[in-house]
Amino acid sequence: MSTEIGEQQLGDFARSQFAAARRDPRLERSRGAMVADFKVAMEEAERVRTLGVWGLHELALTVERHERELGVSRGDEELAPEAARVLQAAWERAEMARIEIANGHPHLNAQALVSMNSALDALVEEWVPSLRAMRARWMADQAIKKTNEESPQLLGAVAPELREGLADALRSEVERKLGKVGRVKGKGVNRYERLLAQEGLAAPPDRPIPKDLDVALTEVGALRDVLIHNAGRVDPTALELAPTLRYQDGEFVRISAADYRTYSAAIRCYATEIQLRPMRNWPEFTPEHLPDLANWRSYCMVGA
Repeated sequence: MSTEIGEQQLGDFARSQFAAARRDPRLERSRGAMVADFKVAMEEAERVRTLGVWGLHELALTVERHERELGVSRGDEELAPEAARVLQAAWERAEMARIEIANGHPHLNAQALVSMNSALDALVEEWVPSLRAMRARWMADQAIKKTNEESPQLLGAVAPELREGLADALRSEVERKLGKVGRVKGKGVNRYERLLAQEGLAAPPDRPIPKDLDVALTEVGALRDVLIHNAGRVDPTALELAPTLRYQDGEFVRISAADYRTYSAAIRCYATEIQLRPMRNWPEFTPEHLPDLANWRSYCMVGA
């Protein structure tokens, strides 16, 4: 019995990736879905990098495919001119792909990491203010509820159409007094923990962030700045931010596959950790839900 090849054979994850590639789910929603947006951004960066790597390996075999199609071999003594032109062009494409593969496709790695680092910044910068706004609304609602319980006649004297306006005004005032959260600033985990702490979501004492994870996030942040703002060449600012970088001042950055696995794992593990912090007091939450911080390097994608 033959197996039908096609979309009907896809697993759940592959099916979700097909759907996201066809129509990015972020197009269907506005701001506010920062956790979902982070997940999609990470998957997109990983998916596009993977497609690029697969493409290089496919191109590396293009000479052999053309030889089979033409029924010739590049070693034939009497190659027809047209076949020779086709095989020469195929060889050039294949050789360029082989060179990129041998170099570890550093540009593909760098592009993916820049996107991932941006996604982590956006997650925290959007998420913490959203949590603060939720807290402000809860505090205002609790104040209204208490007033209604203690002095029902006070709110009862207010016309119904004005009550919601008063509630909105109180929520806005509470949010104003709580103050703005600000933007991510600094390096490593402190870049994010400073904002998270403002909503009581700093790293708890029983789950400190490992030093080597902090180092990895510090390095990828410095490299991101170098790649975006300094055309990939290390400067003194980067070395001051991340003195553990293996580069010297003026050296050109080449992100290896090993670098990519390390830095992408750091971003993914840390993001998982902070997203779960608000849930630790939920009755159904168990320690098994938390990421293994000691083994954060294992959070790279299989085959990356």
